[in-house]
Amino acid sequence: MADLPAMTPAPSIQQTPVAILLGGKGTRLGLKDRPKPMVDFMGAPLLERAVRQLVAQGFTDLVFLTGHMGDVIERHFENGARFGAQIHYVHEDIPLGTARATRAAADHLGSGFVLLYGDVAFDIDLVKFVSQAKAWGGDGTLFVHPNDHPFDSDLVASDSDTHRIHAFLNKPHSAALQARNLVNAGLYYLTPNVFDHIPEGDALFDWGRDVFPNAIRNGAELYAYRSAEYIKDVGTPDRIVKAEKAVSSGLVQARSMRHRQRAVFLDRDGVINKEIDGVHRPEQFELLPQLAQTIAEINRSHFLSIGITNQPDIAKGFFTFEDLELVLCEMDAQLSEGGAYLDDLYYCPHHPEAGHEGEVPELKRPCTCRKPAPGMLVKAAEDYNIDLTRSYMIGDRISDLQAGRAAGCRTIFVHRNAGQGIEHDTPDALLALADHVAKDVSEAWALIKKDDAP
Repeated sequence: MADLPAMTPAPSIQQTPVAILLGGKGTRLGLKDRPKPMVDFMGAPLLERAVRQLVAQGFTDLVFLTGHMGDVIERHFENGARFGAQIHYVHEDIPLGTARATRAAADHLGSGFVLLYGDVAFDIDLVKFVSQAKAWGGDGTLFVHPNDHPFDSDLVASDSDTHRIHAFLNKPHSAALQARNLVNAGLYYLTPNVFDHIPEGDALFDWGRDVFPNAIRNGAELYAYRSAEYIKDVGTPDRIVKAEKAVSSGLVQARSMRHRQRAVFLDRDGVINKEIDGVHRPEQFELLPQLAQTIAEINRSHFLSIGITNQPDIAKGFFTFEDLELVLCEMDAQLSEGGAYLDDLYYCPHHPEAGHEGEVPELKRPCTCRKPAPGMLVKAAEDYNIDLTRSYMIGDRISDLQAGRAAGCRTIFVHRNAGQGIEHDTPDALLALADHVAKDVSEAWALIKKDDAP
């Protein structure tokens, strides 16, 4: 795996304090002699693994927010010098809740800080995360990601262009909920302004359940940083086993954006879902057979899964951005029923031919994102540090393959009659653009795995 060249973070990033919430008791883990963050993980305390990761990226100013059996943590880490860090301790004698416990440490948190939960296993390019959060400004940025059980998770809703969060959708959810698979992962960059949105009283206020929704209602600016990097709660024995397997397999390290990523790019209509003459409403969206199972396999691999789709009917005035969002909510829901998700999806709303009744004039223009141009793949590569030359584009049209080739990807042409003499009814120009031909995404994924075998 090719790594990025070593970078020295800008001082303003490197000096950002990292506060870690460490009040968990570990009841579900059966712990009696130590608090939850000190549970054994890969032969060392989980918290020690987190500290070493933070220090390796240059984050050495740590603030431990301790509670239950905090003395065990303090005896192990002392002032942090043994780990190359400087650790400050702020202890709660009685439970305060995550929000009030953080506010109690305000004197150590400066003008902006990272807040991390102490019961997660992770490998994240924190420099990239904090840099983007600082660039967006506002009151804070939340690390969010899709997962394979979104309707059992706390979700956020954000604007796809500005990334600003406009709603928090905390579990339990109603069966009628229409929402994107965008999960609050429990990692934040916050400014002290958010303390103003902690409700009055002595209740155990939680950031995600209580404070952030209140902040949005009050007009605060919070942003969603979407990533495919690994961060998982390991608060039960089963979750620890699963996370340790992910670390041992190399998946956790591979997904960190400090390393170059590989992706399987997929056209949407005709590849992910049944193609009709425009999918404009949720009830028209239908996943193709075996698609969710195949995407779930990709999710468990070292490849990202990213949708790449032209949506010119928006420019033509046939449906709106809001309509597309509802269709994508349905796509996410159907994928999640099969335990799958797309790491992201990029769409082009433009169309180059103007002059038709009902069109949206500002979207009727040439662009660099509409396939066969490679703009969406290039943007995904910038966002996710993807090595396009080691990635694949799967599509059912010549424009898909042209976009993939222009971006430097290998290409797979999906044709329902693959293996049945398709050369007789397929243009030579299209076949010349395809590195492989497959009848569906499942067969395409099998070809990718064969290509990728040692």
